[in-house]
Amino acid sequence: MRVIIRMEPVSGENREIDIPLDFRRSFISMLKTLTAGSKSSLRFDEEKPGYSPYVFAVTFSGVKGLDSKSQVMRIKTPIYVTISSGLYDFITAVSNGAIANKDTEMVFGLKISSINLEPLKRIENDRSQFKMIGHAVFRGKESYIDGSNIPELEESINTQLYKRLNFLAERYPLPIPLDSIGGVQIVETCQFRKGVCYHYGGQLTTLQGEITLAGTINTLQFLYDYGLGVRTGQGFGLLEVK
Repeated sequence: MRVIIRMEPVSGENREIDIPLDFRRSFISMLKTLTAGSKSSLRFDEEKPGYSPYVFAVTFSGVKGLDSKSQVMRIKTPIYVTISSGLYDFITAVSNGAIANKDTEMVFGLKISSINLEPLKRIENDRSQFKMIGHAVFRGKESYIDGSNIPELEESINTQLYKRLNFLAERYPLPIPLDSIGGVQIVETCQFRKGVCYHYGGQLTTLQGEITLAGTINTLQFLYDYGLGVRTGQGFGLLEVK
C-alpha cells in the first residue's frame, strides 16, 4: 500500500527553493506529526525503535543546483513524498494525518496540497525488475558497501531481509505468511552507480539504479512494501516495479 503526498510552497506558487542536503530528517519528523494520536506514532518516541514498518522517499520536480560547501541544494517544486507499507493501519494513519494537515505548512515552507492513495499493487512473478527511487543503503560486515561486489551485495540484502522480517513479525500483524519468505538472488543490475548522501550530520555511501531480483512472490512483495537495504524508515530503499 502506498500514499503519495504532494507538497508545494505555502504561497501556492510552484518555484525553486533551497533546502539542506540533509533533508530527510525533516520528513521523518513530518511523518511523526502525521501519525500523531495513532498507535503508529509510538515508535517515533522510542530511543531505539528498530526496523521501521514502512519505507519512504522524497522526489523533486527537478534539481537545479547543489552547493556541497554550504550543504544546500536548489530544487523545483512541487515535491512528492511516497510512503509505502504492508500494514494497513500505518498507511491509514499517515493518510488521515495528511488530510487533517492539508494546506498546513510542514517543512521548508511547504504545505500539503494533495494526498493520493495508490491502487494496491501485487507482485505476480518470482522475478521482478525494480528501480530504486532515490538512493538505497546497504550494510556489509564492516561498513556500508558500494555494490561493486555482487555476492557481497546479495548477502547484505538477504541478511537485512531476515533481520527486518523477524523484527517486524514480533511487533506487527504481518499479512504475509512468514514461511513463504526466503532469500533472493540478484539476477541483473542496470545503471548501477555509487552515490553519497548527507544524513544526520554525516555521509552515507548509497546505490542508485535498477536491480532484478528472483525469489518467492511474497519475498519480492515484502521488499516492495517495506523497502530494500537499511535505513528504509529514513528515506532510503523505496522500490518501484519496472
